[in-house]
Parts: sequence; C-alpha cells; structure tokens
Amino acid sequence: MKEEIAAAVFFTTRLVKRYGCLDNDRRERFAAALTSVLFENYKNHWHPSAPTKGQAYRCLRMNRVQLQDPVLQQACEQSAVRYQDLGLPLEITVWVDPGEVSCRYGEHSTPFCVSALDNRRDREFSRRIHDAVERASLDIQSGSSSDEEDGVMDKSMSSNSSLRSLSGPCPPTSLEAKTIPTVSNPNSVYRFSEFSPGAPQTWVREKRKGFPGDSFSSGCPPSQFSNQKGFKAYRAAFTFAGPRVDKYHWVCKSRS
Repeated sequence: MKEEIAAAVFFTTRLVKRYGCLDNDRRERFAAALTSVLFENYKNHWHPSAPTKGQAYRCLRMNRVQLQDPVLQQACEQSAVRYQDLGLPLEITVWVDPGEVSCRYGEHSTPFCVSALDNRRDREFSRRIHDAVERASLDIQSGSSSDEEDGVMDKSMSSNSSLRSLSGPCPPTSLEAKTIPTVSNPNSVYRFSEFSPGAPQTWVREKRKGFPGDSFSSGCPPSQFSNQKGFKAYRAAFTFAGPRVDKYHWVCKSRS
C-alpha cells in the first residue's frame, strides 16, 4: 500500500505543480497531508487478494455532481491550503488499487495506467509518473469533458446563427424576364402606337338592353326553344380606330 499511495500522491502533486498556484513549501505540506489522509482512509479498505474490492471507495473523484473530493478537502484543511489553488481539472478520477494506480480525465474518457507495481521495487517509478502526468496534460488540453462538450455545441450553434444573421437574405436565383426594346425612330412605320390599344371611341353604339316583352334574350335560349333560330343580340364587329397605316409602306422624306 505504501508504493501505491506514494504513486498517487506523487502524481497528484505533479498535476498541482503544473496547473496550480502553490509554491514549493505549500506543495510539500499538501503532499504530506494527502499521504497521511490516504493511509488513514485506506488501511481498512485494502485487499491485495481482491484488488477490485473497495475500488469505488479508494478513488479521488471530481465531476459536476461532486465538485470537490472530500479526501483532497481534508488534506487542504490539514496543510492550510486553499482547494481552488490546486488547479486540478473539473472532471478527474484517480483509482488507488493494490498493484496499480490509474487515472481518467473526464467522465467519458478511457482510463490509463499511472503506475503498475509488483513485489519487486519499481526502478522506473519517477519516469512512469512523469509520463502519466504528460499524458494527463495532453488529455486536459485535447480531451473534452461533459461540460466542455455542451459548451462546444452551444458555441457552434451560436456561431452558425450569427453567420446566418450576418450573411443576410440570399439573392433570388430566378432571372427576371427581359423587356422587348421599342423602336424610337419617328420615321419608322413600326410604331408602338400600332400595337397599343386605341383610345375608347365615343361613337360606338352600346349594347341594347332587353325588355320583358321581347321574345328573345341575350343569354342562352331555353331548352324548349333550342331547335328554333332566334334573334342575335347586336355586337360591334370592330372598333374604328382611325385610318390604318400600312406598315409595309415606307415614308419618303424627299416627297413633300
């Protein structure tokens, strides 16, 4: 148990050294207090024959539900250190098991081994702890916890909405119909007035209104008189719009 607790304390102290704001004196006091607290808490929950037994109890864990680990809080109180000055990640779990110390950054990440111990003395203890700290640092920089994943999604949604608001409405893809140009030559016979509707003529007779005594109607005849030929209502066949100009006649300017 000594080697496992020493590995866990050394690993935690290296993280505090990198991300916390403690000087050497306060960091050494915190390491000594953490070692004492771990020995006191784990001495009755250590089972070398069954390493997984009591694993949930022998862990330092912080997440959104439990912002501060009670063991680390007790070590901070004994060493007169503020918990916020440790600078530990918001979501991290350190398991201290017989023969192995492992760590996991974030609630959904894959755990990795910090130090594997056996009956022989680990000669590469310091190097393994250093590599574990470096790996944890990479996970802290590149990994994403549950809070960070929600923050990334919110940022992406807000950025997309801001881009849509800045881009403005898209221009219509359909092209407008082009207008046919008119001839502006005053001597040309293809004048616009020939194709435009003429002015209303006042001398055209209006349609005669029917009277009850008439034997015919302006609408369709009844079914019983469908075979008989009735009178037709008067309709203007054409509208007199003035003398017609022959569009094939070219005007000669030399003639007076």
